[in-house]
Amino acid sequence: MTTDTDFADVRVYEVGYLLLPSISEEQLPEYVSEIKKLIDDAGGQLISEENPKFRHLAYEMTKLIGTRNERFTSAYFGWIKFEMTGENLLVVKSKLDAIQAILRYLAIKTVRENTFVSQPVDVSEAKEEVTPESVLTDLVDPQVAEVVPAEELDKSIDAMIA
Repeated sequence: MTTDTDFADVRVYEVGYLLLPSISEEQLPEYVSEIKKLIDDAGGQLISEENPKFRHLAYEMTKLIGTRNERFTSAYFGWIKFEMTGENLLVVKSKLDAIQAILRYLAIKTVRENTFVSQPVDVSEAKEEVTPESVLTDLVDPQVAEVVPAEELDKSIDAMIA
């Protein structure tokens, strides 16, 4: 449940946006400036940002342009982190809806600190083969615990069940 104080409090938000791939790279700064200006005009204070970079999308997206539904499999992705009141965020969202060059955007509540997701590890570069024995060896400290053969473990489990 939201209250009036939720909209009055200053919070940190992030807007992630996809710009249409038909935009030239020379025009990208104009659209980013437009987004930053509407945040600034609504009383927001910019914290950080990442300029849009061309990306292939995980799935096809559709946008109504004029009278036709256009389909896109790539776009320019960027984000802006800022702080403002929730009431002013509603103003920003309505203005973002009006920008035709935005394929899609998402506004979320976040934290001021930078949170980075590490890059996925390429398992093909693993130096050693992972086996059940090597995992057990890594998990069990030989000075603390003794390794029980599987047969003895099965017998003790059967005895406890019976």
